[in-house]
Amino acid sequence: MRQYANEILRDLKARGFRIDHCIGGLDEYGVAGKVASRLIKERYADYDFAVITGVPHALPMDALENMEIFSITNGPRQVEPLKEMGHQHVIVELDLHPKNHGVHSIVESEFGATLRELSQNRV
Repeated sequence: MRQYANEILRDLKARGFRIDHCIGGLDEYGVAGKVASRLIKERYADYDFAVITGVPHALPMDALENMEIFSITNGPRQVEPLKEMGHQHVIVELDLHPKNHGVHSIVESEFGATLRELSQNRV
């Protein structure tokens, strides 16, 4: 897990991403959700919206009060439960999970590619 995390951080930095917070292991959803919740409450509580990727259901909803929530998940079965939790917008990356098995670098998501393309073609 540490090796994967280091590879992900390396790839993100190589692509120009600034990493402000590292909050937990890749498979430590419960712990990472609690740490992320505390961080959001302390630093981002006055934001209008949140974009949550990865495992949106791991983040306690009390951290996202008064925010419009955009969540990106990897399976259609998670759409309804996320909406019931209060996530107003849920995007599904259908092939996200299988695309990531056995890889050792960042795999571009369809949604991410679309956002990048839209931002580059702004008038």
